[in-house]
Amino acid sequence: MKLDLLILDGSVVDPEKLEIYKANIGVEGDSIVYVGSDVPTDAKVTIDAKGLYVSPGFIDTHVHDEKLDEDDVERALLLQGVTTAVAGNCGLGPILSDELLSKPRYMRIGFFTGHQTLRQEVGLNDVYMPADSKAIKEMVEILKQELSKGSFGLSLGLEYVPGASYSEISELAKVVGQYDKKWVSIHIRYDGERSLEGVKEAISLASECDVRVQISHLASMASFGCLEKALEMIEEAKPHADVTFDSYPYRAFCTRIGSAVFDPGFEKRWKKGFSSLQIASGKNRGKRLTQELYVKLRKEEPDTLIIAHVMNEEEVKVALKHPDCMIASDALMENGQGHPRAYGTFPKAFRILLKEGLSWPEIVRKATSLPAKASWLEDRGVIKQGCKADLVVFHPKKIVDCATFKEPNLPPKGIEYVVLGGKIAVQKGVLFEPKGEVMLRR
Repeated sequence: MKLDLLILDGSVVDPEKLEIYKANIGVEGDSIVYVGSDVPTDAKVTIDAKGLYVSPGFIDTHVHDEKLDEDDVERALLLQGVTTAVAGNCGLGPILSDELLSKPRYMRIGFFTGHQTLRQEVGLNDVYMPADSKAIKEMVEILKQELSKGSFGLSLGLEYVPGASYSEISELAKVVGQYDKKWVSIHIRYDGERSLEGVKEAISLASECDVRVQISHLASMASFGCLEKALEMIEEAKPHADVTFDSYPYRAFCTRIGSAVFDPGFEKRWKKGFSSLQIASGKNRGKRLTQELYVKLRKEEPDTLIIAHVMNEEEVKVALKHPDCMIASDALMENGQGHPRAYGTFPKAFRILLKEGLSWPEIVRKATSLPAKASWLEDRGVIKQGCKADLVVFHPKKIVDCATFKEPNLPPKGIEYVVLGGKIAVQKGVLFEPKGEVMLRR
């Protein structure tokens, strides 16, 4: 019987053994069936990977793809080599409706259940109001239902919901702790100089509720003179708290102007004014924010995306270099507009880390086996017989991000092939419109 796919003469990047070796890879269906020096039987499709690196498909554990009618984020991520993603972060994960569960996907994607979504389900729409005991009990029951449907866990966006008490979020986290794969992602309560308070709260949640807490985009929260101390706190907590973290390689974050992040006084937190804020969506896209536009957009167009150029670039690099840091995009788009991280996160992070002295296996680990283990996806993140045939074939000297803040939708260069489930999904920058995957369940 012919193989469905054969990748010949590639340099396989092993993120576990931290080595690179020559091998041929055979695929049947959506699984790897052979890795070795022999040339297996004929294949229906053959990729000549001579001079190229072959990596496991990249895994992005922090994505925003909650809208049913848009696929911009998935398409962008697939073009940069992401084959598996976990969405619904920052408290915004959806209720798992039949429509969402059955929607054809461009990639393998699962969802967290969002804390803010749970609040809305019980009629608590005021983000500044704490939940009473009745509302918490109702949220607990909905969360149990969502976990039974296959939700990956609970996501918290505490900076967006200032009214949420610790008792409220801990009651929900304890529910997650009753299940296998006890996963809570957390956009911590504070950025800037108070970010260490947020890190401390995340560690407490992990320790007291017996869950794995993944601190989202740590660099964007703490790269204000606090990053190294935040890393020290996470290291010191390891004996008693299961805490992981991710970061993206930009010194600018992006979120909606109507959120609590942009409540009056934000300039004091970042020590940056309106000139550091760029409008990323809508008819004012590309303009710098002004006091007048700030008031107008907050009132009339609160979903407008704003890019805040406010973080310390050197601290961002420190976060990325840490052995425990996973690369994650925080990809968020509004009608195809947004931050360049949706198209450029992984290649940009790779180039930065190469300049910082990391080896290719060390770098690839941050995008493959490390997030695979953090999200309990044991059948991917490595290239072994029996694992999912999700692969990226790239040129190590040519891979580079092209997306910029002016043109955020430019795909990267140097990624020759992206293989998803044993089929070519991207070839030399061209997306083959797979859209046949179904939602991942915990």
